[in-house]
Amino acid sequence: MMKTFNIAEDTITTQITVTNGFFDGGVGTLAGSSLTTSSLSATQKSYYYNLQHNSKDMFSVSYGHILGSGSAEESTTVDGTTQAIYKQFFNFTEPSAENLRDNAGWSMIDGTDGSNTVTQEGVYILAAERLQMKDRLNPGTWTLNLSGSNTAGTAGVSLSLTDDSKTVDAESAPFGPRYHIVEGSAGSVTTAYDTKTYGFFYPDAGVMVFSANALSSSIPGDTEYITSGSDATILNNGLAQDLTVTDATDNASKIRIAIQRGSGITLRSEEQQYVYDYFCRAKSNEFNLSQNLTFWSGSTYAIRHDDMVTNPQVFISEVGLYDSQNSLLAVGRLSSAINKNFSSEAIVKVRLTY
Repeated sequence: MMKTFNIAEDTITTQITVTNGFFDGGVGTLAGSSLTTSSLSATQKSYYYNLQHNSKDMFSVSYGHILGSGSAEESTTVDGTTQAIYKQFFNFTEPSAENLRDNAGWSMIDGTDGSNTVTQEGVYILAAERLQMKDRLNPGTWTLNLSGSNTAGTAGVSLSLTDDSKTVDAESAPFGPRYHIVEGSAGSVTTAYDTKTYGFFYPDAGVMVFSANALSSSIPGDTEYITSGSDATILNNGLAQDLTVTDATDNASKIRIAIQRGSGITLRSEEQQYVYDYFCRAKSNEFNLSQNLTFWSGSTYAIRHDDMVTNPQVFISEVGLYDSQNSLLAVGRLSSAINKNFSSEAIVKVRLTY
């Protein structure tokens, strides 16, 4: 027997937000040392590094410069890879692409000029792997710990960053909301953005853009490291930029090493799901006979047991959902069968989540 749903009375649709740990296996927090670098060619490394967990890409880190500094010019008319990276991510995340024509890209209060906004010529970038982040990165919950040294190389320096989505309204960007990256952890702000902004966070795009000025002032690294940042054996690492116009520069490696040497990173994915609840109702005069062959006897299909002729008993063990073409779409199996007869009614709720 089949029965048509009353959509208004028998169905409920709910939208929910589900968050999970970002890393492989649903892990939400990893030590920086648990992230490894994937094998890339020299050409790829001039653009980005992939950081992995359990041999799966988690995110890429890169460095961009609005004038192409920190990389060699491709030709007399084509600037270096760092400019290509800067333009690519700026056009992707910001509404004012015309700013690039005036060499005015991202601007923020990076602490180098008091409370004034400063154009960020150099930026470090973290881009999350789409399969890991689902619909977006979950704002207000993440913490990124970076580690390095002071300029003298005599003391270790660490920095914890998060976003200010819990206390400051989002700014509008083409790819959804934009929040400030500030000092703090798990959405708890230590230093407000109007004092020092470390970057911008675009949760829907899965992108974090960091001010190279702000990071280098907090974790500069010793002076030797500035021009040899690709050498992971140097202990006194930092994030001061090498603006030499040559292929030998490797600023992207600096943010990679600062993450891997940090105490850890906490990150969560976010996904919008639709929950459909179908209430399958069997009234007292419905679904009291079975199509199971053991219920019937002989070619005339008489009820096999005499005591069920006037009071048939069935047991509901599963419910099928069909479309208008009578194609089976879903089956709900009960943990224990429900006894049904002319003296009882039954309601089975089937939940589908997309």
